[in-house]
Amino acid sequence: MAAVWLALYERSPAAVPSPQFYILCGTPGSLKALTLASVLFIAGAAAVSVTGTVRAIRKPTRRPLRPMLHLAVALLLLVGADSADYLGSGIAYRAAVHSGANLATCESSYQVTPGWFFFLTPEDRSQWPSRAAEPR
Repeated sequence: MAAVWLALYERSPAAVPSPQFYILCGTPGSLKALTLASVLFIAGAAAVSVTGTVRAIRKPTRRPLRPMLHLAVALLLLVGADSADYLGSGIAYRAAVHSGANLATCESSYQVTPGWFFFLTPEDRSQWPSRAAEPR
């Protein structure tokens, strides 16, 4: 359950002292879908954690398989949330590079979430392929 709360906290604006933002002139639809997927993954992990905790308290068992199964599913959902954030960072990066967005002309921004499993530093992100560099 603590991992779920930590996952929620790291996605809040207060969690990262100097967050990385991408300035976007418009939010791509796939970015909205990935944000929703990430939130649903975290909500699912919370539900599985609560269910596992309640079952462990109400019906204690000698076999550790059931609590470990709940833990594994919750962690798998958190990895899914982190991977959705990672994919969203790539989409936001490519959208910002492609549109040549700057703070003076665009109002929308995307805050990069520091992930546990798939986090890349800004230097590594600069090596992502860009559609802006492709010939038209």
